[in-house]
This record gives sequence, C-alpha cells and structure tokens, in this order.
Amino acid sequence: MNAGFWFTVGLLTGATAAAATVPLWRRLAGMGGDRRRIYVLAGAGLAVFALSVTLLYLAIHSRATSSARTAASSPHSVGSDGAPGAKALTMQEATTQLEARLQKNGGSAEDWELLAKSYEFLGRPADATRARQHVATPTPATADATHDASMPSASDIASQAAMLSTNLPAAAGQSAPDVSGGTVPTAAAKPPADLERQLELHPTDKSVWLALAQWRRSQHDLAAARTAYEKLISLRGMTAQAWADYADVLGTLAGGSLRGDAGHAIDQALALEPTNLQALWLAATRALEEQRYADAQGLWSRLRGLLPPDSPDVRMVDANIAEARQLAAGSVAAAAEISGTVSIESQLASRVDQGATLFIYAKAADSPGPPLAVLRVAAGKWPVSFHLDDSMAMVPSRRLSQFQKVVVEARISRSGQASPAAGDLYVTSDTVNPGSRKKLALVINHEIG
Repeated sequence: MNAGFWFTVGLLTGATAAAATVPLWRRLAGMGGDRRRIYVLAGAGLAVFALSVTLLYLAIHSRATSSARTAASSPHSVGSDGAPGAKALTMQEATTQLEARLQKNGGSAEDWELLAKSYEFLGRPADATRARQHVATPTPATADATHDASMPSASDIASQAAMLSTNLPAAAGQSAPDVSGGTVPTAAAKPPADLERQLELHPTDKSVWLALAQWRRSQHDLAAARTAYEKLISLRGMTAQAWADYADVLGTLAGGSLRGDAGHAIDQALALEPTNLQALWLAATRALEEQRYADAQGLWSRLRGLLPPDSPDVRMVDANIAEARQLAAGSVAAAAEISGTVSIESQLASRVDQGATLFIYAKAADSPGPPLAVLRVAAGKWPVSFHLDDSMAMVPSRRLSQFQKVVVEARISRSGQASPAAGDLYVTSDTVNPGSRKKLALVINHEIG
C-alpha cells in the first residue's frame, strides 16, 4: 500500500481514539466505577493512540522513502548525490547514470526504452537505436561513481570531456578522446558560456572546439554541432571518436543516410582507430544501407571480437551478424545467373535440321553431379539467346548460386534426348563465376565422335 493510505489510516485512527476514549474515561470516572476498569480502558486508549502515532510515522517514513526511490530511479529528477538539498541533475547527467546502471546490472525492456528516449531528447539517435537493441554502452566518466568535493559539480560534468566519448565501452579498453596526444584539458568541463568566452580568448583552441561540438550535439543542435566539427577539422584537431560522432551528426541531418560526407567521416575514424566501436557500428550500418551485405557481416564480426564475452552487446551483434549473413546469401542467390548467346560455325550450320533440339546447361567445374541449370530450346535462327539461374536447377540441393566455378555447355542433340550421343554438335565455355554477370558468346564448333 502507498504512503497516502497509511497516512490517512494513522490520522483517522488517532482522531477516533482521541474522540472516543477521553469522554468514555470521564463518564466512567463520574459514575464511580471500578478503577481497574478505568485503567484498562485508559490503557487501551493509549495503546490505540500509540498505534495511530506509529502508523503516522510509518506513513511519513514511507513517503520519504518513496520519494528517495523515485529520485534515485528517474533520470529526470535525481540529485547529483544523496545528500539533502543536492541540486537536480541535468538530463545529460541523469542519462549517463542510467546508462551506467543498465550496463552494469541490466534492466527491463522499459528501462532500455527510457534510455533510448533520453538519447533521442539529447540528439543522439545512433545511441537511441543501440539502447533499443540493448547495446548502449557506458562512458569512461561513469566507470568511477565515487564522489569527491574537488570534482566538478553536476552542471560542469554535463559538458565535461566524458561527453566526448559517448559510445566508447570502458570494457573494450578504449580511452577518452585525445586532441593532442593527452587527455582533454579541463576547459572541456566548462559550461557553454565559459566555452564561448574561451573561444573569444583562444579561437584556435582545439580542445574547446571539441567540447563545444559535443555539447551542441548533446543539445540536439546538430547544425551548430556540424559547424563546430568543421572548424575542428580545419584546425586538424579531430580524434577518431570525434570523427565517429561527426558521422552520426551528418547521418542524422541527412535523414539517416550514412553515405557521402558521413561515410567519409566513418572512414576517417577507422583510419585513426580501427577498433573504434562506434565507427565500426556505423560502418556496418552503412554497408547494409549500400547492400554490401558481406562487408557488413565482416564489420559486425570485427566489432564482435572487440567485445568482452559477458558484454550485453554480444547477443545483438550476433543477431546482426546472422542477419548480414542471411542477406549476403540471398544477394548471391539473386545475382547468380549466366546469360549470353549461342551460335554455330558456318561449316556446321548446314548439318543442323530446322527445329533441332538445343540443350544449354551449366555444370560445376570441380564437382561431379547433375547439371546446376538446364535450358532446352529449339535451334533455329542463330544466335540463340539464353539465361540460366537457380529456377532451372534439376535438383534443389545443387543450384547455380552454390558454386563459384561453373562451365556452360551448348549441345545440339540429333535424337532430341538429353543424353549425349555420337554426331551431336557442342561447345564448352571456359570456367565462369555465376555472380560475375559476364555475358557469354558461345560458338558450337565440336562434334561428338
């Protein structure tokens, strides 16, 4: 039961006890009744009154406890520490704490959805997607939850350098973004007004531009974030993580597409740091967008190898690998086809009866067995066009898309039967790959003796 219920019960019980016990006590005393009865009734009244006081205390305590729990669990209303009078956290800080808790202890689907919505509010759509897929990752700043009076205040932390490595799992051994070979200077911990004043005094300070870019991104001011990143690029101050975050900004501004400038930023991030997790994630997503499914599978696999075995991200990355593998297989099947033309040498053409049967079929170059695809047409006007694909397989277990080395034969059957016989005219192609879509031009120039 909630605190309001107990509060009401305690209040009504106390009032009832006071209203009923005191008059009864006075009446009995006036009638000269047995003093022991008076004492018993008085004691009972006091007991009821004590119970009501206890219930009232429990109500107040329960309300306080409930408020404390609500503050501790809500990313919108927690304090920077547990002390009385602690100021409320910003949205960014609360999201960071929720992120760290879910990474450490896990959570329900509702918890992850809350984190995703918080990311969306902060202008971090890629993180929102990962949260919904249970792959949100803690920042280095959340690795140490101890509080010290000498540390920046809650409002300072919101724009601190930890903001610059939003998607970097500490478990993967990644380090915070580095502007010039070291850690980000403390200027990055200043609120935006101070950052802008710093830029007025030091307009080429890379660390301040980096902090400002990430702050603008966290506030969902993506156009301003892009401008800050472009300035940082001109100053040659981009880190691998900054390039990854810049790619995320560009992709969001482009309606979710990671091609073009966003793709270039991803490439820059991986060139500086091939193991950057966010850049690998974005690169795999871009490969899927471009229907390069085999590349996407390889990138997901690289990302998978960088995660610790107990990471909550493993299951989702494994699912992405399986999806990319399936899409890659389907893509190969769709692309597996051989087409071209068949003609005949002029000196043999007179030996072919009008309407003779022409068989065109593909065989595995290094695997004996039935043909992979068969086409039967009437030989007439030359050249004869043909197309072979999986739909023409003789048996489902041997299809064109399952082999990379194939030869194509064209044979004019004198008997009209599929089995070769003496006198049949034929040609055999060189080895081809069904996925290459190379057009063949076959010329019948041999005879079975």
